[in-house]
Amino acid sequence: MNAPRLLRLSIVGFWTLFWGLSVVDKVVPDVHPLWVGKDFFALFVKFFASLGLKDPLFATVALAGVSGLEALSFVLYVIAAVHVVRQAPDRANTWFFRAVTASMTLFALFSIADQTFGDRFQLLEHGLFWLVLLASWGMFRMLPQQPTGAAPRFMSTPGAPVAMGAGVALTVLATWSIRSFSHDTMHLATAPVEAIEVVEHVWKFDFPFLADKDTWEATVDKFKTLHPELDITYIYTGPSELNTKKKTHLILYVFTREKAAME
Repeated sequence: MNAPRLLRLSIVGFWTLFWGLSVVDKVVPDVHPLWVGKDFFALFVKFFASLGLKDPLFATVALAGVSGLEALSFVLYVIAAVHVVRQAPDRANTWFFRAVTASMTLFALFSIADQTFGDRFQLLEHGLFWLVLLASWGMFRMLPQQPTGAAPRFMSTPGAPVAMGAGVALTVLATWSIRSFSHDTMHLATAPVEAIEVVEHVWKFDFPFLADKDTWEATVDKFKTLHPELDITYIYTGPSELNTKKKTHLILYVFTREKAAME
């Protein structure tokens, strides 16, 4: 497979996977092994409720329409990919254009919805996707559509052995570093967090990345065991401004009081 054809197949393959997984995300919104879905129905209900439209029918119709358009885009990309594989450039261009048009229409609708619901961050994201789609179409059309000769074998090109060796060495080094870091820190995700008394009867808990409710429950149990003389009166989540150096961490402040004082 020559380089232009491989690039064309990569472009259409990316968008095929993009929309295919997006459809799966609508069908499987829950958390499963190797998959974390998003509850778009609840999100749509929240969006329409912000406009005063609290009837879930509005969210149902909107989500069904979006899911249908995403499924249509996915099918169009699949057809375009099939024609790229079959080396039918004219048909591939036609179907890829239809797929890109459907996708750009979707992102245009998303952008309008973002402005309506006041979600400015998603507006930026969907606008960027719209531009990326336009660039994808331009690159897809600009690449040579007819074979230009067999591509040279990778290992026979100058510098290929050196690049391969460097790539393998860097991969091994990165793998060792990641495994070492995981071995040293992964247990912190489930281990109880040590309490630090910042002022009298105010304790700080700095939870690491990946800590969950089990970590919090274990931390509370350990704290009660170590400090049976204290009662927890208030729990305060530290503001994000205090967490600028550890954006993946969570800081909790626990206010306590002597049990004798409570009585």
